[in-house]
Amino acid sequence: MLRPWIQNVIDPKLHPGITFSQSIKDVWDELRERYSAGNTPRVHQLKSELNECKQGRDSGVEYYTRLKTIWDELGNYSKIKDCTCGAAASIEKEREEEKVHPFLMGLDSKLYGNIRTNLLMEDPIASLTRAYALILREERHASLTKVKEDRNEDGMVARVYNGGKGRNLKPETEEETPPPQCTHCGKYYHTE
Repeated sequence: MLRPWIQNVIDPKLHPGITFSQSIKDVWDELRERYSAGNTPRVHQLKSELNECKQGRDSGVEYYTRLKTIWDELGNYSKIKDCTCGAAASIEKEREEEKVHPFLMGLDSKLYGNIRTNLLMEDPIASLTRAYALILREERHASLTKVKEDRNEDGMVARVYNGGKGRNLKPETEEETPPPQCTHCGKYYHTE
């Protein structure tokens, strides 16, 4: 039953290269050995991408997502075998801890240098989840601070535009009329 299935599934051009007089297991092993592509080049490429992965202008979420995509694909190529002794859980925990370092190394030093230093000083080192949460919290805080600074700058522009007198702003399309000027002394904002 398996021999006709293999003959129907594989490309007819490959039939002459396969000796069907062998056992089905031997045929299957020969096909797998001959045509299965190794994953070593892809694993190497992924590890290179991981080493070169930097935050750059990306947000913390975008940067973490890029790293997670690489880690997930690498995880598909190197599965931890189940065991009864509990070593698999220990190996998995160690792999997760090792992800913290590339994540911290790729962060923008100007924005997150202090957080990175604080995380590296912890013993044991923080989990990837905790490190990511701290980066997101810092990013949100910086975003709020920037909004407040922008509002303050807008307020300063309004005061300068209004001559510091707190009058209402005129639309930008209207021409600004000069403030009242004293005809006697030439000073602005008094007419006596």
